[in-house]
Amino acid sequence: MIIKKIKKIKIITSDGSPTLYIKEWNESFHSKHGAIQESNHVFIENGFNYWKSINKDKKVCSIFEMGFGTALNTFLTLKTNISKSLIIKYDSIEAFPLKNIDIFNLNYSDFIKDEILSKLYLKLHSSSWESSIKIHSNFILKKNKSLLKDYHINKQYDVIYYDAFGPRIQPEMWGINSLEPIINSLNINGVFVTYSAKGSVRRILESFNLIVERLPGPPGKREMLRGTRKLL
Repeated sequence: MIIKKIKKIKIITSDGSPTLYIKEWNESFHSKHGAIQESNHVFIENGFNYWKSINKDKKVCSIFEMGFGTALNTFLTLKTNISKSLIIKYDSIEAFPLKNIDIFNLNYSDFIKDEILSKLYLKLHSSSWESSIKIHSNFILKKNKSLLKDYHINKQYDVIYYDAFGPRIQPEMWGINSLEPIINSLNINGVFVTYSAKGSVRRILESFNLIVERLPGPPGKREMLRGTRKLL
């Protein structure tokens, strides 16, 4: 899939937040029903915040994100935690990083309307790849430019955001070969969360002994999935 050669068009979603749309695929990076609503509902509320609620004594949270994309999930995680004592170590992979023109066209800074947060958002994109970068005093980011099939996961994670393009566009990303190494990297009391509610994904998560829940989805989507690794 050569995503980097496909034109990306900025659109405004139903909650007023921007995202990118690929006409050739009839696919957007986030829900047209609300980009920020979707990211907050799926990844922040039902992923990161849920993990915090069942790991109250933890001082460090390690997060893996499949699909850095527009950095919206990364930014909202940073924003949610910015005044907290919890330290976040955030790893993400992206095979085809956005070009500067795409980041400029998104103009999240105008939507954010906070100078400090806007600078942090841009810093997420401008930070070096393949290096651990301190974005904020309690947020360390490592972006990896790689296809998932070429990426070797060599650590354990507390939270996994699985945010690949959907099965219609990237069916290979939703099979066991792609999901297995990621699921195996999940810590005890760790949380795997995705916007997908596909039955085959649920069954794969269950086959690795995760407790899987079908949760209400964000606006425009009936359900989503969350898997939690508990002690057997």
